[in-house]
Amino acid sequence: METEYFPSGPAIQITGEQRILVVADIHMGIESDLRLHGVHLQSRGKERIDRLSDLVQEISPDILLMLGDVKHRVPGTSWQEFRELPSLFSNLRKHTTIRVTPGNHDPGIEEFLKPEELLPKEGSILDGVGVMHGHTRPDPSLAGHLILTGHHHPVASLTDEVGIALRSPCYVLAELRNEVFDSPQSDDTKTRILMVPAFNEFSGYGIEKTFRSPFSPLSRAVVIETAECLLADGTYGGELSSVIRHEHPGCT
Repeated sequence: METEYFPSGPAIQITGEQRILVVADIHMGIESDLRLHGVHLQSRGKERIDRLSDLVQEISPDILLMLGDVKHRVPGTSWQEFRELPSLFSNLRKHTTIRVTPGNHDPGIEEFLKPEELLPKEGSILDGVGVMHGHTRPDPSLAGHLILTGHHHPVASLTDEVGIALRSPCYVLAELRNEVFDSPQSDDTKTRILMVPAFNEFSGYGIEKTFRSPFSPLSRAVVIETAECLLADGTYGGELSSVIRHEHPGCT
């Protein structure tokens, strides 16, 4: 399996028998929700659609996989999403095959998708790789595979010796403890996770918070000692424990 990183997404392409371009957490319609909380921004939905469409046309993948939270409003669907989601999907279908593994923000997303485009929320295997959003326990069939997930919106903050900081969307690659699966797994079963950063430019969550106060079954099951941080372009960012200066005794 080969991987290629596209920081303009952020996006990653996984190449096995097929070339699968992966994006996570697009959160179409986020501006209408921000407006309800007193933050008034003009919708960037068209720019978001164009950015993803341009990336798909540039790369020409066999499949575009969206790792959930394609929409933002929960519960329900906002007027902005009703306007922008049909444009998003119709535009992308012109250039590639779409697959969506739904996230916690995606109730109602099936109204905008063809039946074959929607994958199970508990996860599935696509060309030998596990795929899911990341807000639920993974299906036991994903054990022993690399699992690509969204949901966590990982962002790394790095500081050099003179105090200059870089804040960047990042990937987190790590081993998972088998307790994350509902069914017993052999001690020899090694499962890895790759957390994919959010495509939405407003979404980001510091990885130091994610692993000091884990908020998903997957983040609670990460073996911190095995975890590594990769920046949006695939540059190695260091061991996760050193990036977050890990101090929480419950994350082992």
